Amino acid sequence: MESRKYLPSLDNLSHYTKIFSKRYFISPTLSHSSRHSSTILYLKKQEFDIFYSTRYKYPILVAETITSQTGKDDPNAPIDRRIIEDPFRQDIDIPTKYQHTIEEYDSYMEYGGSMGHNAPAGQHKTNMSIWSETFLMSNLTPQEIVFNSGLWVLMENWCKNLNRNRNLIKIKVITGSIPNKRDNIFNGVIMNVPEKMYKIVCLQLASHPKITAMEIFIGLNQPYYISVNPNKPQFNLKPFLLSTSQYKAFEHESGISLSALLEYYGFNKKIQPFRNHLNLELNLSSGLVILMNKSKWFGKIVYSRTLQELENKWVTFQTESGIPQSEMQFHHEYYELTKKRIIREGNTKTHTHYISNSITKKYIPISKRTSKRSSKRTSKKN
Repeated sequence: MESRKYLPSLDNLSHYTKIFSKRYFISPTLSHSSRHSSTILYLKKQEFDIFYSTRYKYPILVAETITSQTGKDDPNAPIDRRIIEDPFRQDIDIPTKYQHTIEEYDSYMEYGGSMGHNAPAGQHKTNMSIWSETFLMSNLTPQEIVFNSGLWVLMENWCKNLNRNRNLIKIKVITGSIPNKRDNIFNGVIMNVPEKMYKIVCLQLASHPKITAMEIFIGLNQPYYISVNPNKPQFNLKPFLLSTSQYKAFEHESGISLSALLEYYGFNKKIQPFRNHLNLELNLSSGLVILMNKSKWFGKIVYSRTLQELENKWVTFQTESGIPQSEMQFHHEYYELTKKRIIREGNTKTHTHYISNSITKKYIPISKRTSKRSSKRTSKKN
């Protein structure tokens, strides 16, 4: 398969460069052009756009459009992720040295990491070709497993459900990462794990087509355990929104120009929040309730500090979690990787995941945060 024409960088695409701050550009050297070079590669996939960082080896932004067909597959060729092996692979449009390998992600998984989708696989099932593109390394970000399989799933589902609102004539979801100030080392593998991840949701309403309705959902890339009330299985996403007064701080921290981003995707720069017009309370289906339970158990298993603690939790998981044995394969994978880490580190060491405290966190509305961390082949979201 030949490499596509959409590469190699943003050097000659001045419009794209307006979106990103100078931190995503490198100074010229004596052996190169006198111009500054971009560390961002632009890749046009069939149903989403990727702005990929060669410095961090993951996307800075991934933009996708939500339509009435989002999440639907061909009835003549349905895609069921539960019975198909995940086709994780490197992207031929990016030089290998700028991508992580599956083996490197395996090392990250030992410490609670996962391969986190930006454009969700379950929302791009038009055909096998499109679905497979979501498993390219260019669409994956190092993401903590509890966050990835829990809160992130709820954000993805809320965004997908926007296609039910007939008053919305244009829906764009832009997923992004805020890189960590320091790289991390997982069993010898150097990896930058984003400190925060976000979703910029841009809407055009039929009743007010000249106004962009926009909100930014944001969360720390850390374990966030979802408690579900069985009598009222709902989850409110409002605490994870930024206020408009926080947008300047967000632009500074993320290195993204919101006005340039809106202009590129054809939205009016006049924006208004939609939090008072759309329901931010997500009703959890029985399937989502099960996923939240699975998410919790990923954390209980992978953050075990000793073999005895790990074995006790594994037995409890098998007997008390309520998860069918046929759906325990990914938890078993994390059990084996956690055991490998504990044995290698002699039962006593705990992993160090460097997180800079230099970035102001006061504008991030995350309440009751836990203090653990980092994920790959998660709980198979269809």
